[in-house]
Amino acid sequence: MSETSKANDSHESPVSLRQVAEAAGVSRMTASRAFKEGASIKPEVRAKVLKVAQRLGYAPDKMVSELMTSFVKRRPIDYRETIAVVWWPERWNQVNQADSYTASIQQGIQRAAARHGCTVEEVVLSPELPPRAIDRMLKARGIQGVILTPPQSADQSAPDLDWDELCVVRLGSSLRNPKFHCVQASHYKAMVHVLEKVSSLGYKRPCLLAQTDMGVRMQRAFAAAFMAWVEDGSNSIWHAESVYDSGLLEWLEEKRADVIVADCDEWYPVLKPQLGKYGFVSLAVKNPDDVIAGNYQNSVSVAESAVDLLMQARFRHETGIPAEPLLLLTTGSWVEGSTLPDLLSA
Repeated sequence: MSETSKANDSHESPVSLRQVAEAAGVSRMTASRAFKEGASIKPEVRAKVLKVAQRLGYAPDKMVSELMTSFVKRRPIDYRETIAVVWWPERWNQVNQADSYTASIQQGIQRAAARHGCTVEEVVLSPELPPRAIDRMLKARGIQGVILTPPQSADQSAPDLDWDELCVVRLGSSLRNPKFHCVQASHYKAMVHVLEKVSSLGYKRPCLLAQTDMGVRMQRAFAAAFMAWVEDGSNSIWHAESVYDSGLLEWLEEKRADVIVADCDEWYPVLKPQLGKYGFVSLAVKNPDDVIAGNYQNSVSVAESAVDLLMQARFRHETGIPAEPLLLLTTGSWVEGSTLPDLLSA
């Protein structure tokens, strides 16, 4: 195992300590000592090695350095990686709500971090904490691994951090840029699964209820799958700014719908008085033990997978925006609820 730094370019291999040593005309062991405070090395040799390292773009990886020191000294490894989790304030305000999306992803991150022997540093964006201050804080604490949580709105942008120094995994589909590795639920697959299920139960005329902002954040995957699988599907989608937009009941009557496919659970209490006429299924069931039928995305599992992917990238010593970002999709699971009766057995 060798100590390596970030790549100067996304398409090049990282600069290694061996390359620094060769360029400086010293042994690899001498070059390694140049980066350790208190190590026995002549000041002029240290200065020469550090100058060469800066020119080549090399910086030692703290995690690898600790592992190497432990091996050499034959002592237990006591290094614990710290992961920074970056939150938007609107999300963070919901962290103490037991059934919230925020609480679920925090639980998943903490669970997976503990499994990897990591600690978690929560970073909440605010005007009082500008990007440069976050950069200084992360550098001072030796943090390189970052989980970037999703904003609540599609028009929010990622903070302008020094991404070249960080190894980042993005959670969810809300943020488009920068193009980091990403873990999210497969919204397209969820829709296909739901449509197959309602068809198997005898429903013939599904209608989709889709909120505009959610559609943008999910890159319109729900609508794309619906239109691909439902004949004349584009005319059976109710686009709304919120679940309380007027005219929905009249529209459902006009479309002669027999099952409502909703982008989230929030439609259910609005439509509950009318659901004797329709089946109801959610594409994002919040509580799998509740009455609503549909697809359970399991945000805890999605967040755990984000930490797993981040640690893989850290062991590859990745930093910056990857040339070929990885996209890990989770499929969720079907929840049998009372809102979707089986028409074929009635």
